[in-house]
Amino acid sequence: MRSTLLATAALLSSLAAPAARATELEAAKPISIDLATFRGTAYYTPTKDGYRVVATLASVNSGSDQPPVIRLITTLNADQTVHLSVPGALGADGRETTIAFSRRGDRIDVASAD
Repeated sequence: MRSTLLATAALLSSLAAPAARATELEAAKPISIDLATFRGTAYYTPTKDGYRVVATLASVNSGSDQPPVIRLITTLNADQTVHLSVPGALGADGRETTIAFSRRGDRIDVASAD
């Protein structure tokens, strides 16, 4: 439990600016991502089956000592894209916040899909 709290604290403290539009993700080098009320990091590693993308996010609005953490793990082959989104707040404009991980040749691009 303590290691989970430390990992979450490290993840939240490492956050910088949100991922810019069309940022290239470098193999095994995490970048910060921002999905409205969730913030975290994403990275990828090449595998024999494709490029394994891992995004880990924690809620910034949680009132507990241990914020909810979510993780997306997917393997992208050539010319594939996966979207990760957070719905808008109830009573707000209803806009969801979305980022896309796209494999184009030997690169992975991360882009805001708002």
